[in-house]
Amino acid sequence: MDTSFSIAKSTFRSPINLDRSSGTTPLSSDTESTMELYGYSDDAGSGFIEWIVDEFDIVEQIGLVYGIGKDGKRFVEDYDGVFALPDQAMDLLEANGIDCAEMRKSMAA
Repeated sequence: MDTSFSIAKSTFRSPINLDRSSGTTPLSSDTESTMELYGYSDDAGSGFIEWIVDEFDIVEQIGLVYGIGKDGKRFVEDYDGVFALPDQAMDLLEANGIDCAEMRKSMAA
C-alpha cells in the first residue's frame, strides 16, 4: 500500500476559474490558493498536488505521472484532475527538481 508524504507547499494569489465541459466560468480575479506537492513512499514515478481554494471551498487533486529523461532527471509525463496544469503547479514541481519544460511548451501551444 502506497503511503503519501508531503514534499513542499506553495501559497499564492491568482484568478480562479471553474472549468466544465460546457466552458469556463470565472469565479475570481484574485484569490489565495495553496498547492501542496505529495509523493508516494512506494512509487517515485507518480505523485499528486492537492490544490486548496478556501474562499470557494474547492479542493482539487492533480494526479502526476513522471518520466525519466536521458539526463536521469524526472519530468512531468502526464497529469489528471484539472483541465490545464497551472503555472503555479509547474513552478512548485520545478522548485522540487521535476522538469516541466516540455509540459510548459505543450500548454503554450
